[in-house]
Amino acid sequence: MPSFPIDPDEETLRNVVEALTESGQAVSIYDAEDNLRYANETYRGMFLVGYEGPYTFPDILRYGAAHGLGVRIDDGDVEALIARTLPRRRTSRRKSFETDLVDGRWFWIEHTVLPNGWVMTVGTDISALKHNEKSLRQAHESALLASRTDLLTGLPNRRYILELLDEGLTAGGASGAGLCAAIIDIDQFKVVNDTYGHEAGDAVLRHFAQVFRESLRSGDHLGRIGGEEFLLLQPDVRLDDATRLINRIRAEFPPATLPDQATRRPIAFSAGLTAALPYDDRGSILSRADRALYAAKAEGRNCTRIGLGMERTATDRAHAPAKTAGRSS
Repeated sequence: MPSFPIDPDEETLRNVVEALTESGQAVSIYDAEDNLRYANETYRGMFLVGYEGPYTFPDILRYGAAHGLGVRIDDGDVEALIARTLPRRRTSRRKSFETDLVDGRWFWIEHTVLPNGWVMTVGTDISALKHNEKSLRQAHESALLASRTDLLTGLPNRRYILELLDEGLTAGGASGAGLCAAIIDIDQFKVVNDTYGHEAGDAVLRHFAQVFRESLRSGDHLGRIGGEEFLLLQPDVRLDDATRLINRIRAEFPPATLPDQATRRPIAFSAGLTAALPYDDRGSILSRADRALYAAKAEGRNCTRIGLGMERTATDRAHAPAKTAGRSS
């Protein structure tokens, strides 16, 4: 049986070159001095359109950066890219990586260094895979956002705002930064529903959420925890500053326009505010804020009351039975 020929003949070489041209992959071969010795049609379309040399790796990168071809350079500094890339070109005999082009396509590059120092790269277009990956990531992010968002107001829902409270307590305990929490309830909300209907009530809730959220500092969080009740979290703030913010928002709160477009309903709200203490967990800080809100309602509504938490110890809290108390809007 004849042995398989190790060295390809001229016809075989011609067919190899033709196969590389027709493969759709981007193929290049650089010699040991980084002069381009072979580039198939796909590679030329990526890097060499209108180019007349010199055909060195650095000069091809410079040409691409100047003419909107080749790889995308995040900071636009092609010389810095060349300085980073050249020393690593031949450090590994084989390596693989993905890169994106100026035209938006993505390629998976197989980089092979031959024993004589020549370099062959074979790039496969993975744009469709990257598009699917991006779509899946966006779908995941959208689903995550939906699971955390109250559909009516667009605010964090009960589950998410309570998660943010837990995170704030942990972060504040670790860093020593303050955290203030307030339970806020729209006054006389039942009257709106009973008088104007639930569509008007929904309009009031949306209006309240939008105005309040736009009045907060960066890093503050407002979430809807049920009905007309909201939880405000203000990290790294003192109790008196948190009180001033809530009272300023109350004083400047614009009326809500109801769905009939003729009725403008003033918005008043009560707030129970407290600051996190060293022993606090979710239950203890919410209980203190809730008692302060109950006091605000009992004292005539449309005001802020503060729960200082000095009347009970941490041990008392741990062993005290849960209390439930109703309050009117």
